[in-house]
Amino acid sequence: MDFTGHLNYSGVSGDTEPELGVETDIHDARTERTNQRTSVHSRELLLNGPGFLLITAPSKVSDWTDINEVAHTYYAETQALAQSLLPSFDVSPITSHTYRTEDIKEHHWIEGVQYGPCAEFVHNDYADFLTPDRQDIAKSFAEVMGMPTNRRVIGINIWRSVTETPLERFPLAVCDRKSIDPEDLVYELNRNAPKPFNAHYCRPNSGQHWHYFSDMNKDEVLVFTTYDSKPDDGKLFRPTLHTAVDMPGSKGKTPRVSVEVRFFAYQ
Repeated sequence: MDFTGHLNYSGVSGDTEPELGVETDIHDARTERTNQRTSVHSRELLLNGPGFLLITAPSKVSDWTDINEVAHTYYAETQALAQSLLPSFDVSPITSHTYRTEDIKEHHWIEGVQYGPCAEFVHNDYADFLTPDRQDIAKSFAEVMGMPTNRRVIGINIWRSVTETPLERFPLAVCDRKSIDPEDLVYELNRNAPKPFNAHYCRPNSGQHWHYFSDMNKDEVLVFTTYDSKPDDGKLFRPTLHTAVDMPGSKGKTPRVSVEVRFFAYQ
């Protein structure tokens, strides 16, 4: 079901004021995008296409609040999934994940795991530092983080709703990368990063195409691209902007609980 959402475009220091509650059409991608698992096609979707896809990927995790169970089971499951989607890349293992609920109000860390609220602002987690004219990279995110600068670095997020019933509140909306005007992107420090690096924020634009997948269940994951150090088109990376969005008529329904993991792959 398509719906009209109200997106929050965050203001950034010294640049713009927040634009909150921007009325936006959110399209249900489930009506037209079938589950994609073919590696060649998934690479194209993630790196040169809209930047997101839905995958059926059941997990053996039974208790998503158990840090050790998630680490021992889910990290390997999702690394294998990421590797299958980007078979020509080397996918590095992870040591952390993010757990979100509506009851959590502030980001914090416990035993290396990040806990946070549903992030209701348009953003992308990783961005480069640009030259003053915004035409080139002054210092890449990969360089800031000590990653290899002689290899292509890809970041992907694997996002899952973990409630027993299909997701009813605050789905994750994603913006088709190809619909983003690069002039609308804002590069500012990631507000929740333990180490300073840039993130993408954005100005609203009616040309942006926003999507979500209705009724996501715990056996499905939404995969989207968060970084590319060397895009195939040779231009600056256009991210898969994303945000939690309040669905009309969802008040009183099952609260959202979600888990996300972030991988980096090298070629």
